[in-house]
Parts: sequence; C-alpha cells; structure tokens
Amino acid sequence: MRPWWILSLALVGCGAAATAPSNANDVDAEPRFVDVATGETIAFDALIDRLAPARVVYVGERHDRAGDHAMQARILEALHGRDPALSVGFEMFQRPYQSALDAYVAGALEEDALLERTEWADRWGYDFAMYAPLIRFGRERRVPLVALNARSEVTRTIAREGLDALEAADRDALPELDRDVAAHRARVADALRAHHPVDDEALERFYTAQLVWDETMAESIAARGGRMVVFAGVMHVARDAIPERAARRGAAPFAVVAPADSLEDAPPADFVWVTPPAR
Repeated sequence: MRPWWILSLALVGCGAAATAPSNANDVDAEPRFVDVATGETIAFDALIDRLAPARVVYVGERHDRAGDHAMQARILEALHGRDPALSVGFEMFQRPYQSALDAYVAGALEEDALLERTEWADRWGYDFAMYAPLIRFGRERRVPLVALNARSEVTRTIAREGLDALEAADRDALPELDRDVAAHRARVADALRAHHPVDDEALERFYTAQLVWDETMAESIAARGGRMVVFAGVMHVARDAIPERAARRGAAPFAVVAPADSLEDAPPADFVWVTPPAR
C-alpha cells in the first residue's frame, strides 16, 4: 500500500476524489465537447480543428477512469492524422527512463521489459491496460514517447521532509519554481485538504512537491521542442499548472482539453468533454 502522502499527491494530480472508485463503465458513454470560453457545444471534429494549431496540446485525465484514457487515444489519433511528426509526453514516466521509451518505440524492447525498466508498478502503479493503447500507438506509428516527470525519490522527500532534505545534487537540478500563482496554490491546497488533514507546514511541503512535478514536466516539454500531445492528470494540465509554466519557457501556443463530470467542476481549460452518468 502506498503511504498516505504519496497517495495524496497522486490524487491531487489527477483531481480525483479520495473515495472515487475506478470507473470502467464510462468508456462507451458519448461525451459533450464544450468550448469553455464561449460555452458552445462543439463536435469532435471541430474540437480537433481548434486544438490542431497549438504547439502543445494538453489532454487531462482522472487516472483511474477508463473513459478518459479512451478519449485521450481518440484525440491522439486525430491530431496525429493532422501532424504525424508530433511527439507524445507522459506524466506517467520519469525522466531517467527515457532510454527505455526510445528503445520500445524503436522495436528493441518489448512491453514487459518496458514496464520493468521504467519501474511502472512502483513509480506509477495505475492499471497499465488503460494506458497501453496510448503507448502502443507510439510504437506502431514510430511516434516519440517522452518521459516528462521528476523522479519520485525527489518529490517523496520534499513531501515528507521539505526541500532542505534533498541531496545537494538533486536540489541543484530542480527547475525554477514559480510559487506566486495564487490560484494554483489555492487549488492544490483545497485538493490536498480534501484528501487528508494537513497543517500549514505539511501543506507547504506538499505544495512544493506538486510544484516540482509541474515545473519539471514544463521544463521537459519546452526542452523537447516541436509539437507535442501531453497526457497528465487534470490538476497538472490546468492552464496555470504545466501549460503556462511550459509557455514561460517557450512552449507556446498551447491548448488544454480535460474531462469533467459537469461544467461547474471543470478545471481551468480551453475545452472540456463532459460525460453523462452511466445508466
């Protein structure tokens, strides 16, 4: 079982409620696509038209929702049809394991070995079957798959003990951290407190760990260059989380599309898909 501080960070990243069950029944439900700025309901093809000009398209997920992953695969296939040269970035893989992704896409590494070499079970742990179509798409189409995330050893240490507990080399390797986005801080704090009671000191450690996730992924996206589709939890793809931090480093323009159970609970995004309740 994961320690509560790691579980809290994972749940904050995906925006899931602490008691939310895995929802496999939403795969076949037909969603409604909405342009958040106008409130307009649009067709899927119109959504792709509006996403296609972006340098980076962020597609959010609730990690345990099979329907979210199915929609990610649909969006990826449509955007790849517009630009086969794009790459795909994953929150789920940590940066030191990029060589394993490269070998897998090149056909030099099989799937079981990929999961072993990237330590999927320990470093991510969600059901690989929901992610497999996205990852296999990369191999089948020779689309680069990019590991975006910070090492869990770093974020775990920060969440438990704070920045000062890091080894000097790890602390020196951290990206620039912008702590001054009030809405981002408040949203992360609300999500953390919903999962577990925390005092102000613990909250600051958790927020810093979340910030390291977002800034590291933003740095990875900007360093990659070229057009990219990014898959990450809904809290990470909120405009003031990864997207604006990557844009600050040159990864712009961007567009964000994310899942929501209703427009009222949608994260800060450009577009959402709203899935009706399963019958």
